[in-house]
Amino acid sequence: MIALIKRNLKIYFANKIGVLMSCLGALISFFIYIGFLQQNLISSWQSLPHAKEMLDLWMISGIVAIAGITTSFQALGQLVKDRESRTWDDLSLTDLTPFQINCSYLTATIFISTLMQIITFFIMAVYFILVDSITIPTTALLPGLVFIVLGAIGASAVNLIIVDLIHSSTTFSRLSAIIGAASGFMIATYMPYGTLSKSAQFVVKLFPSSYEAASLRSLLLNKLSKKFLPPSSRYQMIEYLGIHFKIHGYQLNNYSNALMIVGMSIVLIGLGAVLANRYQRKS
Repeated sequence: MIALIKRNLKIYFANKIGVLMSCLGALISFFIYIGFLQQNLISSWQSLPHAKEMLDLWMISGIVAIAGITTSFQALGQLVKDRESRTWDDLSLTDLTPFQINCSYLTATIFISTLMQIITFFIMAVYFILVDSITIPTTALLPGLVFIVLGAIGASAVNLIIVDLIHSSTTFSRLSAIIGAASGFMIATYMPYGTLSKSAQFVVKLFPSSYEAASLRSLLLNKLSKKFLPPSSRYQMIEYLGIHFKIHGYQLNNYSNALMIVGMSIVLIGLGAVLANRYQRKS
């Protein structure tokens, strides 16, 4: 299994153009934000103190989570290629079970997604520090890394279910474009959580990456909001920006978010094991 994980990582990183395009794909939301959206959003946030810094930190959180979704899906393209070329069938003749084969792809994907999220965070943080003079709270870095890893696990588990249902590279490439465009809406980054309808908010809470984004927002904005906002305005901001979700009236904290991601990931990985066994029986 370890050999298969290494093989998947080598194939991914051997394609340097593919790695670069994957990174650029993760940053496309960032380019759209600084090129078209930033000034319009800042003008609508003028009533908030330090509006630009808060907006930048909020966008960093969401775009990092988007990067986890898009890069993990791209990394799982190798699974589609191997099934299309019947390499997966050859692997199933070894002593590895279908679940172990799927887990090797999943583990490699989690590593790739984590790395790409860190790169995305670093690029955006450096840009905003130099251009907008924002401050990244150092106390948020270590717990933020934990949520990046958890988010990579959750996003990879969701994408594994989707990819398990795909058997064509053509279908995969078309779906990749759809996921890249929809991911920002799925985790309430292109539109603030508070502007969404109740049904849309429910859909947002179905994705593990939404809880990663919420926790990153909390970690990055907590110190700034406590310092410059009165309690009533801060509560409204938490609701509006999706910093803490509510489920049946209970407001989730970062610990609850971590449990949600872990629980959802376990269920999704279990479902992935069922789909892998089903695929082998069909083969």
